[in-house]
Amino acid sequence: MTPANLTEAIDALAGYLRSATRIACLTGAGMSTESGIPDYRSSSTGLYRTLTSEEVFDIQRFRSDPSDFYRVIGPLYISIEEAKPNVGHLALAELAERCGKSVKIATQNIDGLHQKAGRVDVYEVHGTMRTLTCLSCGGQVDSGSQRERLQAGELLRHHCNGVLKPDITFYGEMLPSKPLALARQAMLEADLVMVLGTSLLVYPAAALPSMRSQGCPLVIINRDATAMDDQANLVINDSIGSVLPQAVAKL
Repeated sequence: MTPANLTEAIDALAGYLRSATRIACLTGAGMSTESGIPDYRSSSTGLYRTLTSEEVFDIQRFRSDPSDFYRVIGPLYISIEEAKPNVGHLALAELAERCGKSVKIATQNIDGLHQKAGRVDVYEVHGTMRTLTCLSCGGQVDSGSQRERLQAGELLRHHCNGVLKPDITFYGEMLPSKPLALARQAMLEADLVMVLGTSLLVYPAAALPSMRSQGCPLVIINRDATAMDDQANLVINDSIGSVLPQAVAKL
């Protein structure tokens, strides 16, 4: 179902939210762009000059020469560190805190904004920028302690002189197993699955909504068409911030 107008869309979404008790979400870059964070995997963000995002975030390239990555990552890190949850993040937290829903979020984002927004369970299936791990000794450091060096585009090394790698999933790496397993379980147990701000093109995360139980409604809110629109009970092609908060306010 694709509503004829925004009012109809908000009413339909409110109906699904009202009926649900266990809500599982998959969120992507469109969830955080309203907080001023660019899609770090997209080469149209302006972060990239002579290299594509696939090259910058390729694990083999990083292991052989991480300098290109650190040259690019500075502006992205600062935008993540300074960002605040937007009304979409806050609406999901309100579903749990005010409405008493169980809200579990599998996110492809690396910004930590769901956690900043409030009391929800978050599974970071593409990792996080909050920490970095040494490729030599395995030591872990908080990215905040490296703020000035990240901003300057310096190659980061641990005290053992090993290269530090942000704990995000690069192209060519497996997704972190524990968050992925928890995300799959959340989808299976949900009585409502929502896809928010992702076109469902990056696997294996894009397969998560397909793991919902038979009969579980699927709601998709994304500006553009997605690969699962034909399977959804409700499709809203608009920004999350213009739809979700108003629907939650009706509960």
